[in-house]
Amino acid sequence: MTKVLGVGIATLDIINELDHYPEEDSEQRAASQRVELGGNVANSLRVLRQFGHPCDFAGVLSSDPDGRRIADLMDRYGIDTRPARVCESGHAPTSYITVNRATGSRTIVHYRDLPEYDLGAYMEIDPSQYDWLHFEARACDETAAMLAVTRSRLTDQPISLEVEKDRPELDQLWSFPDIIFLSAAFARGRGFDDPEAFLAQVREWAPQAILVLGWGAGGAWLSLPDGPVHHVPARPVDPVVDSIGAGDTLIAGFIHARSSGQGSLEALEFAARLAERKLGQPGFAGLGPADPAEDPRLLCRLEDLDEVDALGITPRDHASGGRGDELIVTRDGDRVCAWRNVCPHNGSPLSRDHHDFLESHEGVPRLRCNVHQAYFRLEDGLCIEGPCEGERLQPVEIEQVDNRIYLGRSSE
Repeated sequence: MTKVLGVGIATLDIINELDHYPEEDSEQRAASQRVELGGNVANSLRVLRQFGHPCDFAGVLSSDPDGRRIADLMDRYGIDTRPARVCESGHAPTSYITVNRATGSRTIVHYRDLPEYDLGAYMEIDPSQYDWLHFEARACDETAAMLAVTRSRLTDQPISLEVEKDRPELDQLWSFPDIIFLSAAFARGRGFDDPEAFLAQVREWAPQAILVLGWGAGGAWLSLPDGPVHHVPARPVDPVVDSIGAGDTLIAGFIHARSSGQGSLEALEFAARLAERKLGQPGFAGLGPADPAEDPRLLCRLEDLDEVDALGITPRDHASGGRGDELIVTRDGDRVCAWRNVCPHNGSPLSRDHHDFLESHEGVPRLRCNVHQAYFRLEDGLCIEGPCEGERLQPVEIEQVDNRIYLGRSSE
């Protein structure tokens, strides 16, 4: 797994869902209300935690009741707030969000009464302990200093930057990141309605960076240094239920896929599909296979697996709340099975990589032990070649409810 540091903002989101958007100077009853963790970086970290990545938050928290609620939500979602700075005065950043159920659009009113995270607080962190560092473009003088310090201290860890909107002194940030995530709102604010033309301009500003541009219903775009521009079209989402944090989900999906060994275009395709899943549901719960806030028996969703696939998963231990035994969930068409990730030859894992179990053997997809080159059938876990030929993987009981795959209750 990739240890990620997110530097940015965390807010308390008060979300009212309405059947239609209200007219000015009118009164309307909300169809529902929920209070959630929000903020660009906080949202991305929450999604990354659902894919098992350890995540730390570096930002400013307040000690008032709403600030404590934000910290409690982060703890619930498995985000470590020890790198954060806590202010004894001021009110927690709060976002009042109106979601129009008829269209899925959202209107946001922000209130902020805290200072920005600064270089002084950041200097107390050792960036070399992280595998990936992600920054939100805020307070750009301070962000530039933090990026410069990070660049001077790291070897090959990726540094990414999210640019959601224009800010004073933003242009001093372009030279530092390896990956820059851009929004359509920022592009249009700079006078561009064409994604490729905008990316050509940003390429002049940041010749070294991989550029990722979300364009809503227009899909997502990727520009590689000295390489082509790629477009991943959006798939229809009907109905759009909740667009809050779709861009943050896109970022998390890209970071997850790249850190799992996928190329940039593959990562963007994964990220775009994950963002579409977000559009089709309220909130972030269950976007990934290991949401700390979900039912601990949940292993994954059916759509996390290709038609023929195998996915390594570490469920939570029900007694201790920690990590349970490593499992492999396999899919072969409509048949979904689970096995302990233990080779019967000597007890070693078949693989420690979450996506490195399948190999074609005599033209048929098989599970493979990377240590001993033993091959196992998907349908019954029988070893058909290798030092443990004739032995079987240990099956694990699972339950499928709609598109979700759960650990069977007898396996708890």
